[in-house]
Amino acid sequence: MIKSINNISFKIIPLQIFLFIFWFKNGFIDKVCGILLGIVTPDTAYSGDTWAGWSSYIVGTWDKSQVAHILLSPTFHILFPILILLQCLPFIMIIMSVIKGEFMVNIKRPWLMYAATSSLFVTGCMLFSQTLAGASDGQYLWQLLELGLVSIIYINYQDKN
Repeated sequence: MIKSINNISFKIIPLQIFLFIFWFKNGFIDKVCGILLGIVTPDTAYSGDTWAGWSSYIVGTWDKSQVAHILLSPTFHILFPILILLQCLPFIMIIMSVIKGEFMVNIKRPWLMYAATSSLFVTGCMLFSQTLAGASDGQYLWQLLELGLVSIIYINYQDKN
């Protein structure tokens, strides 16, 4: 029992948990479940998480900037499904990381690296649009981008040791 506990990498599990929970909540729960509930039960769904709610919020944010209004607002119905898919990738890759046993000591962690890289990419995409629009969400996205960079460095460090 103690030997199997010693084989668990407690240095990597918090990163797996954070990436999973953050993107599961922000990608799957907020977007996929919210939109599906808006379709299935439009009268009882939280209107902010429906397609119309997200459209109103995101396009409303973009419309505060003339540049974002011209470049991004007309493309919402194309960009938003892509964003949803991108936000779901990190937590799906974390599931693969756990299935492959990447929480164990002395194991390479390619799926965790894929999750961290996809998290960094989707954060960068969101940061681009929010910075272009001058939105306040940009502040937490900069912090998430920094965490993504540190996560990649940390995973590389842990894989080399």
